[in-house]
Amino acid sequence: MSSLDEALPADLEGRDSIVGKFGSVEDLASSYHSLSKKMGESTRVPGESASPEEWSSFYRGLGAPESHEGYPIPEESTEELEGTLKTARKNAFLKGVSVDQWEEVINPILQLEKDRKSSLDHDQAESIKKWQEAAKEKYGSQFESKSALAERAYNNVVKNNPELDRVFSLTGMGHHPEVMDFMIRMGASMSDERTPSSLGGSDFGTDHNSLAARARKLAKTGAIYNSRHPDYEEHYSEFMNIQKQLAEDGYEGMHDKRLQPDQSWIRGK
Repeated sequence: MSSLDEALPADLEGRDSIVGKFGSVEDLASSYHSLSKKMGESTRVPGESASPEEWSSFYRGLGAPESHEGYPIPEESTEELEGTLKTARKNAFLKGVSVDQWEEVINPILQLEKDRKSSLDHDQAESIKKWQEAAKEKYGSQFESKSALAERAYNNVVKNNPELDRVFSLTGMGHHPEVMDFMIRMGASMSDERTPSSLGGSDFGTDHNSLAARARKLAKTGAIYNSRHPDYEEHYSEFMNIQKQLAEDGYEGMHDKRLQPDQSWIRGK
């Protein structure tokens, strides 16, 4: 039996492991002394002339990561918060913040952001609901046809612009009455396959602005108001076809403000 075996209490936890590792009391004491010295050196605060490497080593001994990327950013973080945390963790690394300390600091921030997003989502849902109800009340029986025009504008314009589409998705602004009105006008101004075939060969073309211009010219000649005029039947039929087509496409005839040469949104005015 060794001197260490004789010296250790019989009920000491881990006794057999200690006896098997150290041959004597002197060996155990020497090992303890070396460990204490090493721990003391690792936790000693560097002096004023210490190098960045010495400070970095000191911080790592206290639980700091090897680089600022060692501070975790939770996957549930929003894009905005993620950007903020990436900046914050660079400062945290310079100050030697441990990973545990980092997590204790950001956890309340994550909870606040979660609560804020939940509140915003609720408010947005309520706003969209009110906007939709207002649109249904405004357009009445025409709600479906008006929505189809707005959808046409969305599919042809908004979806082809990723940044604009992202704004629509995040804010729900497409349901706002003013935005929907604009989208409806935009959708109605887009040419489709329903323009009258009888007008396809005219010098004015078959888009809505050209059709309105042709109708205004027919009205100006006066033949459509005089049944005795030799061109009455031809001009009157063409005029009425144009007016009918414009109405079907969501316009208020040839005098619709969107179809006036100096006011068309297509011309950027």
